Amino acid sequence: MTDGEALLSIVKDPENVISVMPGVVSINGNRIRLKYKRMFFSHDSIYTFDLSIHGSRMVEYKLIDSSGNELKIIFTLSDKNELLISASYSGEKEWIVGKALDQIVKQMGEGLRKEMERRSVSSSGDYSECLSKLSLLTKLIMKSKLVKSEVVEMREGELIDYLHQLILESQHYPVIYVSGSGDATFRILIVNGEVKGVYVVKEGQEYKNENVLNTLKGSYKVHVYVSLNPKVLEGLT
Repeated sequence: MTDGEALLSIVKDPENVISVMPGVVSINGNRIRLKYKRMFFSHDSIYTFDLSIHGSRMVEYKLIDSSGNELKIIFTLSDKNELLISASYSGEKEWIVGKALDQIVKQMGEGLRKEMERRSVSSSGDYSECLSKLSLLTKLIMKSKLVKSEVVEMREGELIDYLHQLILESQHYPVIYVSGSGDATFRILIVNGEVKGVYVVKEGQEYKNENVLNTLKGSYKVHVYVSLNPKVLEGLT
């Protein structure tokens, strides 16, 4: 995987690694239940993981269960600034877990690549202007997925809390677009959990700042669109 140095900094956080690791059934602190199947047989055990950082070029995760079974995942930065991922297993039912090693490496690589894409979304810039242009909105909506459509009643000051709940519900999506129409019109773009664009039409006046959101009230038809791919924002600014 390219961008190795940036990826190596990501895998130093156990949460980023465990979240993309296949076979994870449950997590309790640093104890992880892993389950791998092959045909009608399976290996199901609770592992404790230990993180070791070796200099500036290697990160190692060692997972050991109560029977001494050991799964190692190693991330190494190459001279070409590529991140190399390797996995090995020793212990009971090697013919089951060993068969899953390729899948572990592949899925972790894909998961980390998506995390890099998510983080590559520009953290600067204001998309408010693009939210006022129907042609750009059409491009955004066509590349996104509709996940919620509902009618809500809101009193003045409640919209911010409502938006916060929407972010929590879709927090694993780097791009969230929310539109509402009713007593006023609002369009909000959220990137990596932060509001990056606001467009409001209230009583015939246009606004492009967050403060006006606290003044909205009434009945609204709300649509929520999401995307895992930050590239949907390309060409909007």
